[in-house]
Amino acid sequence: LKDQGLRTDGAEGTDLLAQAVTAYNAALEVLTHSEHPVHRAGTQNNLAIALQEQGIRTDGAQSTDLLAKAVTAYNAALKVDTRSDHPVDWAKTQNNLAAALKDQGIRTDGAQSTNLLAQAVTAYNDALEVRTRSDHPVQWAMTQKNIAIAQQAIATHATCTNPRPPLTAALAAAEAALTVYDPVHLSYYHAKATALRDGIQAQLNTLPPA
Repeated sequence: LKDQGLRTDGAEGTDLLAQAVTAYNAALEVLTHSEHPVHRAGTQNNLAIALQEQGIRTDGAQSTDLLAKAVTAYNAALKVDTRSDHPVDWAKTQNNLAAALKDQGIRTDGAQSTNLLAQAVTAYNDALEVRTRSDHPVQWAMTQKNIAIAQQAIATHATCTNPRPPLTAALAAAEAALTVYDPVHLSYYHAKATALRDGIQAQLNTLPPA
């Protein structure tokens, strides 16, 4: 149902995602933390993905509520998927958590937005403790690109009084991603990261000299 929903547009896709959320929550009634911690964590992560996609496709207060539920589910998964016991799963969930926090932040007003986006950057950087360039180069580059997007969102938010530091950090992260995303073997990702980098650089160019 989740995969169907992700591949379906409009109200039908949203309905399929809602059915997936219901089914995951039903499974969690049996997959308790005490008796099935690993399976529960995997289900929490999948539940969070469905909730996050619902939140992205929804507007207003409902959107932020669904994204908040996704963040809660990711954090629940992290109680089992610890860095010491499941480092790869921990890093993947940290990356997913960061994306949900970023989406929440973009859709939230005021100081709360800035706080959520900062939490997203922190979670992405936490993921990089395991997703190193030497061991997981593509995932490392993906996370760097995501950091660039979050930092750019911080810089362009109405509450930001000095966009230069987050834009500078965003540019560095985008350029880092491009050290892995080469134009021959990863052309799609290279094009996306290049466009992101160029957009950030253009924003920096409009700022007065430091």
